[in-house]
Amino acid sequence: MNSPLISIVIPAYNAERWIIQAIHSVQAQTEQDWELIVVNDGSKDETSTVVRSAEDPRITVIDKANAGVSAARNTGIELAKGTYIAFLDADDAMLAPKSLHTKLEVMRTAQVDWVFSDMWQCDAEMHPVLHEQGTDGDVVRTILSGRGIGIPGISSNIMAHRRCFDAGVRFDVHLSNAADQDIALSLASAFTYRRVPEPLNGYRVLAGSMSRNIALYEKDHLYLFAKAERNGMLTDRAFRRYALANAFWAIGGSWWKKARKPMKAIPWFMRALIRRPALLLRPFLRTI
Repeated sequence: MNSPLISIVIPAYNAERWIIQAIHSVQAQTEQDWELIVVNDGSKDETSTVVRSAEDPRITVIDKANAGVSAARNTGIELAKGTYIAFLDADDAMLAPKSLHTKLEVMRTAQVDWVFSDMWQCDAEMHPVLHEQGTDGDVVRTILSGRGIGIPGISSNIMAHRRCFDAGVRFDVHLSNAADQDIALSLASAFTYRRVPEPLNGYRVLAGSMSRNIALYEKDHLYLFAKAERNGMLTDRAFRRYALANAFWAIGGSWWKKARKPMKAIPWFMRALIRRPALLLRPFLRTI
């Protein structure tokens, strides 16, 4: 049996409500030479049953003990047989039927190692709400500076040649929210890439525990910046101060405005201002 052209990896945890829409969006693609690997990360609901109900021989379900979304994606990478590997979250969808085809054509035409596109930010019913544009500039500096999206909806957006993963690129299991940004940094710092300037996929924005999310954001991004520094991405001292100041300001603004916890916010504002006093001229409470 020939290997598929594209492997699509979906990590899933308690995703019975949404995942069939994600699967159907893959099945509706104009490019049909694919395999879909769904890694069921210890779900306690009927996720596995729902996936199997699709009855598509191109779909493989891997049931494993819960180890987190990064470990689940890495399991999918290890099992992927395709020349190209793409990712999709269980609650997202490929809204454009030509999503896979378009990304593949851009990779081949531009002769780059990986691509990303613009994205639709969607509501809970997967109705497009906002067209989010990626950057045409330096992905590493855009992400670390916090001055732009960089790559919207990273974990439901990127497609990469398998040589990137053969070289050792993986999702960092120590990260949760920032694992997406981390893999984008890893890919952008070592491989060539191109933006596709049209929204091809969509990601849902779902309500959650804001305080918990901010605490996780804080933890993840401190780790992310420490790792970026170890990997030589912050050697420019002026840029390092600029990037850290923006990150600290964003954390502080989120604690203040979103979580309504000023005592957690103020220390972050102070750390930001020490590094970049000009932040006082920025509109107050710029948040993540």
